[in-house]
Amino acid sequence: MPPAVAADGAWTFGTEDRDHPELRYVKDGKTVLYVGCGHAFGVHAVYPGPARKEGARVVLTIATTKARMPLAGEIESAHEDDPPGATHFAQWDLGFRRQDPALYGPRWRKLEERLLDLLDSGRALTISAEKGSYTLPAIDVPDWKKRFKKIC
Repeated sequence: MPPAVAADGAWTFGTEDRDHPELRYVKDGKTVLYVGCGHAFGVHAVYPGPARKEGARVVLTIATTKARMPLAGEIESAHEDDPPGATHFAQWDLGFRRQDPALYGPRWRKLEERLLDLLDSGRALTISAEKGSYTLPAIDVPDWKKRFKKIC
């Protein structure tokens, strides 16, 4: 299990080659938490629970002192920007299947808004799964949410 992440990294917001928005918490040049959209809406994180096999279905929770949101996803193979020894969690499209007619509809938009509000709360974020957790500092990137939503 990875150790608790110290709050000595940095939040970044930018766009990738195709102008898709990316919000990241990066520590020592490695991505700890990522939220981005383009062809799909993705949430990626260092999984704080015990190591799992690729494809295992898991739930990761993002929480503040005021709110929490569980994200059902799965373990993916390591990405090249993962911290060494980390287990990679991914959730696509806020848990909706690609063929779901409700994808990007009102219910999906409500979940997207809930997640973005949680991230933009101005509070530290606790990422937890099973019995493990780590805490990231509040996002300190000015207007990231407005810029993210404008592009996404």
